[in-house]
Amino acid sequence: NFKLKIAEAYSQHRDTAASFKNEFGGYRAQLAKPYLSDQGAEDELVAQAFARMQEEVRAAHIMIALESNALPSDTLKAYKQLQDLRTSILSGKTKFEDAARETSADTWSAKNGGDLGYFTVFNMVYPFESAAYELEVGDLSKPVRSQYGYHLVKLLDRRSASGAVRVRHIFFASNGQSTLQEKQRAARSASEIYSRLENGEDFISLLEFSEDRKTKDALGELPEFGINKMMPAFEAAAFALESPGDYSAPVETSIGWHVIQLIEKKPLPSFDALKSELSKKVKRDTRSRVGATRFMKRLKSDYDFSIDERWLSRTMNLVDKNAFGTGSWELPSLSRDRVVASFANERIYQSEVLEFWFKNQNQSGEAVREELLRVQFNTYANDRLMAYEDGQLETKHADFRNLVREYKEGILLFDLTQEAVWNKAAKDSTGIAIHYELIKDQYRWEDRIRAIYWVSSDEKLAKKISKWTIKGKSEKVQELLQNEDALSVSVNSGTFERDDHSVIDAIWQQEAGTFGPIALDNGTYAVVQIEEFIPSAPKALNEIKGLVIASYQDALEKEWVKALKLKFEVDVNENAKAALFAELR
Repeated sequence: NFKLKIAEAYSQHRDTAASFKNEFGGYRAQLAKPYLSDQGAEDELVAQAFARMQEEVRAAHIMIALESNALPSDTLKAYKQLQDLRTSILSGKTKFEDAARETSADTWSAKNGGDLGYFTVFNMVYPFESAAYELEVGDLSKPVRSQYGYHLVKLLDRRSASGAVRVRHIFFASNGQSTLQEKQRAARSASEIYSRLENGEDFISLLEFSEDRKTKDALGELPEFGINKMMPAFEAAAFALESPGDYSAPVETSIGWHVIQLIEKKPLPSFDALKSELSKKVKRDTRSRVGATRFMKRLKSDYDFSIDERWLSRTMNLVDKNAFGTGSWELPSLSRDRVVASFANERIYQSEVLEFWFKNQNQSGEAVREELLRVQFNTYANDRLMAYEDGQLETKHADFRNLVREYKEGILLFDLTQEAVWNKAAKDSTGIAIHYELIKDQYRWEDRIRAIYWVSSDEKLAKKISKWTIKGKSEKVQELLQNEDALSVSVNSGTFERDDHSVIDAIWQQEAGTFGPIALDNGTYAVVQIEEFIPSAPKALNEIKGLVIASYQDALEKEWVKALKLKFEVDVNENAKAALFAELR
């Protein structure tokens, strides 16, 4: 069936459409990435990252800002400035902390004498991370280059890895948009939760009061986290808890108040468990350039890359340096187009390099220096080498060739099926309605009630609610809820099946009216006002439309495949099929 659909896609020339070419080209570029880098370097970086994860370091720095694409002469100037400052600090003439406050371009850390706090692998840019991890406590690095500039790094401390924690919390919202009354209520609620915990109540039993809806159904549990992943106050309180079951005093953050309970402290996983995740992080991080640099060096060796320095120099002399610096330089005419570099069976000509320079003219207003032209030439030459290697991948790597084919056919199949089945089904309102009538008995509601229920730990309050509800005095119930403690009564309303909630199950009735209070297993009392009993019936089309459309799509696809089998002749080589199945066994 898959091959029949692919044959139909090719018969419609979908592989020549511009939209397909753009989408497929993007996927192919992603698939090619592992083949266009040094995988050995990546393995080394993954191992290095795991080794560094065993410790957290605390460092301070002084930074001089510098563009990532600064010329070597500008880079040297910044380097010398920090080198002189380093000499002054080591001689005792200058205190590191004072220099950070007065000199560092990182104004956030400068206020703290350059102190960045504790961090671990991937928290900082790679060159900075490497400098910090390679220092001994108290040592000062030589100037370190990153994409932000140059840094002097001082190591303040090392400690064993904190690992990760799993915690749950009870939360009350309060932020910059909250009124004073709302902020006070959140603080009081968190304090009351803490008091009830101190008096011996169970953390889990108090989760019903939490205002964090996202974690309420997960017993208040948050995703596990390590350092520098959560709000500082929350993180500090969570890591300060020592044993599972320990809980914190109320903690205020920018979003509200929390009471936190420790579920588990987790040491770092093993290398095998982390290898895949570390590999992904290395690929996304700037440290991946280590592999790219090594790969380019190998390509130049494998393909005998060479530069004709004489003709490169003459080509640079064709550039009007002043005009280039203002973006007004015009391409010169060539009497003969000379080769300036070569590799494999490829040639890089003067005209190509001049064209690249022309498109990348400087707009600084200053005369361009030859070192910038050489930097740009190296960029162009590297791009040509990489493009050449990219074009060889299908020939050199059978696994890549097969993978690319799978993606190509997958995109073709998706686009064709979307048009022939999915969109057709979604837009055919008449067909959907007819199909709904055929399958509606497969999707039925159980008996339901439309109701409101109240749950309270105070039986007297529950009795008052029951009495006023029976008498139709809803205003009395509202007044009670506003005047009583924020945590004393919870209210829910809606349409419920019997097994939706323990309260509904405990008081299930088919008659309208008010029932309770009834004692629940957890020591609370429930009152339920049933407004309507709704007998079992098929769900309405608007309630299951997605399911109906999916079923309709399946029916359309079966009809489509049946038509394709009539259109294309299918010839099965039974001998080859038998041999393949035998091999798979």
